[in-house]
Amino acid sequence: MDVTAQFPTKLRVRTGEPMARHTSFGVGGPADYWVEVRSLGALRLALETADRLRMPRTIMGHGTNSLVADDGIEGLVIYNRYMDFEAHGADGWVRVASGHSMARLAGRCAQLGLGGMSFAIGVPGTVGGAVYGNAGAFGSDVAAVLKSARVWRRSHEVELAAPDFKFDYRRSNLHGDDSKPVVLAASFGVRRADPVTLRRELLTFARRRRATQPQGQNAGSFFMNPDGDYAGRLIEATGLKGLELGGAFVSPVHANFLSARPGGTARDVLDLAIAVREDVAKATGVRLTPEVRLLGRWNCHARALFT
Repeated sequence: MDVTAQFPTKLRVRTGEPMARHTSFGVGGPADYWVEVRSLGALRLALETADRLRMPRTIMGHGTNSLVADDGIEGLVIYNRYMDFEAHGADGWVRVASGHSMARLAGRCAQLGLGGMSFAIGVPGTVGGAVYGNAGAFGSDVAAVLKSARVWRRSHEVELAAPDFKFDYRRSNLHGDDSKPVVLAASFGVRRADPVTLRRELLTFARRRRATQPQGQNAGSFFMNPDGDYAGRLIEATGLKGLELGGAFVSPVHANFLSARPGGTARDVLDLAIAVREDVAKATGVRLTPEVRLLGRWNCHARALFT
């Protein structure tokens, strides 16, 4: 049976799309089915169709916090480019679509003289992923600014207030939810501020980021910071900075950045992450928790080692 024939023609679904093109690690095998959506209607249609076909679905933004298996991803990958933006500065909020870049959101708010979102210049992903994982940088995070978000749950939608997400460090209660929720859009609280001052703040943050964080094929911070400490400090103190394993390495610039070399594989990155976590645990007694999601056809052994 030709499964692609069961998708609405509006969606323009492709088969075998290489996910290495769509993740910051630059590794990973193909998606069974892949579609790019640029509107709320198209996003809803893709979700409805996957659920109707009882097909696994994966939402991808910038692919900055995901490690896709070399054997690819089962089901439908929805590449979210829904990027609507509404500013209501007089009322103290902005409404942003889930596929909108967090860094671009910081810039747009600065231009409009709306403060409170400058930290987002340091968040590499999109609004949907940022809400899902309570992303943050430079001393702030989504939990500090979110007012509400619209969430899809198996063919119905609900607007949830910020407390409903029960945010924790780099987590929300969307994690592990069997209904496979998807953030559609979010409202953030903002305040009037001087645009010149905000632009200077963004420039300072951007310079700090360039000075302390490596470029290349990585997903930003790989591990969460444990209570009262920093994952990068623990990794460096264990003597792992610069460690190489296959086609992956621990950055010599920042030890909590694990990178893939050109030609490296997702398994190289996973093996390196497992080795780093085990060595840090042996040396310090701290078992680091990954921020990065494993997506796709990883075997049970690989997932068990990294949970």
